[in-house]
Amino acid sequence: MARAKRRLVVVSNRGPFRMQIVGGRKRPVRAAGGLVAALDPVLRARGGVWVSTGDGDLPKDLRIDGARLPYEIAQVKLTRSVAEGYYEGVSNAMLWPIMHSMAATVRMTGPAFEDYATANRAFCEAVLASSKDSDLIWVQDFHLMLLPAMLRAERRRAHIGWFCHIPWPGSDIFRVLPWREAILQGLLGADLIGFHTEGYAQNFLRCVNDLVPAVHVDFSRMQIRHGRRTVRVVVAPIGVPLDAIQTLAADPRVSAEVERIQQWVNNRRIILGVDRLDYTKGIEQRLLAFEQLLRSDRAARNRYVMVQIMVPSRTDVKAYADLKTRIDQRVGDINGRYASAGRIPIQYFYRNLPPPQLYAHYRAADVALVTPLRDGMNLVALEYVACRMQGGGVLVLSEFAGAAEYLEGALRVNPYDVHDMATTLKAALAMTADEQEPRMHRLRAEVHKLDVHRWADGYIAQLER
Repeated sequence: MARAKRRLVVVSNRGPFRMQIVGGRKRPVRAAGGLVAALDPVLRARGGVWVSTGDGDLPKDLRIDGARLPYEIAQVKLTRSVAEGYYEGVSNAMLWPIMHSMAATVRMTGPAFEDYATANRAFCEAVLASSKDSDLIWVQDFHLMLLPAMLRAERRRAHIGWFCHIPWPGSDIFRVLPWREAILQGLLGADLIGFHTEGYAQNFLRCVNDLVPAVHVDFSRMQIRHGRRTVRVVVAPIGVPLDAIQTLAADPRVSAEVERIQQWVNNRRIILGVDRLDYTKGIEQRLLAFEQLLRSDRAARNRYVMVQIMVPSRTDVKAYADLKTRIDQRVGDINGRYASAGRIPIQYFYRNLPPPQLYAHYRAADVALVTPLRDGMNLVALEYVACRMQGGGVLVLSEFAGAAEYLEGALRVNPYDVHDMATTLKAALAMTADEQEPRMHRLRAEVHKLDVHRWADGYIAQLER
């Protein structure tokens, strides 16, 4: 008889559902994002529990679309002061910029690390209370880098994995953190550590080799000997739920929205940017490149329009509020100088569009401009390609996005070089349909290989072994 699959315990800062007022009633709503799209189906199939922060307001007998959720939800409740220190003080203000190789923007606040450790301990207690020794425990991302070792101390034979959804920097940058060794020791409690690219994985191995005493790092086998245990490091690029995206993108209502968008911009060719408000996304540099295109070609303002969709994020943090002010001013300045009657060069949305509207923009766009200064993978690039079922379209992609390692059909740019971006954008807009088709065909084949369900199944299979 085949052995039953182990239950899966997913641990992340944010959970798959939240309570929200809908139609005057408080109801559970599915959270957005690739992580939920990837792991919710896996948990539904094999059973288990999802551990995340929350207010404890989700009912134990959670029903989604009229059916009982076939896995458990465990919520970690943190005090307000601990939550602020853990999330804003360490995760956002220190770890996020360091991991994106932007050490100059770090704000060091030593006491906040105590809150980070306290929060990780609270997650540890919730996992122990919600799981069994035989379960697979899969910890997600940089918020919980102390958790694997905490769990290992309580369950020596547990199967524990950790996955990094953002970049991992070189050891010269990572060593800026005063508690660098504590973080690395925390991660070495895992059996399997995953990254999106070979470069990130090798950077991690180098950090362990340089900063942790009494370990042996095998760079070629991507293994770390830590005491009596061997920790494996794997490259496992995340993807998007391709079938689900294509089904929705092909909906007749989305097709109608595509036509409306094209009419709304007076049938100008569309350059699309979709980003969360963040200084790592390169939005300011992208606007400068588009301005350079308008300045160099007087007819460009009548032929092209940039549609920039920017999703609100961390609006109570001064650095993000200042960034939004600069972007608002830049958009206003460009539109003020280059607009003509009925033709505004930049259409700017500061809100989160629902998937049908977002996918309509992907289908309507002639060029997707995905130019982060640094990014773990960047799923916008994959989503754009997934929506281009009719072929055509050009993806202009930063060489500093993890996706650039896999999407060879994209036009790559250095987002720090505004002139390079403007030149490449002009070349993308000049591409004929015959030139676009084979590139997009290759991109779609690459995105098919990166399907998010394959990512989850492949990683879990390795953790189970």
